Amino acid sequence: MRRSLTCSLLVVAVAVSVPLLAQRAPATGVRTLANVRELHDIMISPASDAVFAASSNQPLDAKGWTDARNQALVLGESGNLLMVGTRVRDNGNWMKMSRAMVDAAALAATAAEKKDAMALETATDAITMSCMECHRPYRDQGRQMGAPPK
Repeated sequence: MRRSLTCSLLVVAVAVSVPLLAQRAPATGVRTLANVRELHDIMISPASDAVFAASSNQPLDAKGWTDARNQALVLGESGNLLMVGTRVRDNGNWMKMSRAMVDAAALAATAAEKKDAMALETATDAITMSCMECHRPYRDQGRQMGAPPK
């Protein structure tokens, strides 16, 4: 009887403590620091501006193409960051639109790596579409893309 009671108490103690431990320690170890607006300010806007500039004014040398590729990579990785932690607004459209930005940025990175101005222009069109599709429902509450509301 005593042994049965001890085992029962142990099972209850484990059942209570495991969920508490899971709440304290994130499963992935990821700790987000910047919110969505901050990611836009420090990564997404500067990187997309640089990619758009490279598309408008074709790089003249290897360094220019490498810079364009690097900024496309920053843009793509920032799209991945939009799909992590507290930044995720929902598991439907938010994830789909964030992934679209990653995919469009990957096209731009590949185009810059190949020094293909036409492919870079096509990729920037895809980047613009991914921005518009996400800004409309999440940032602009249905308005056309433009300056963020204050």
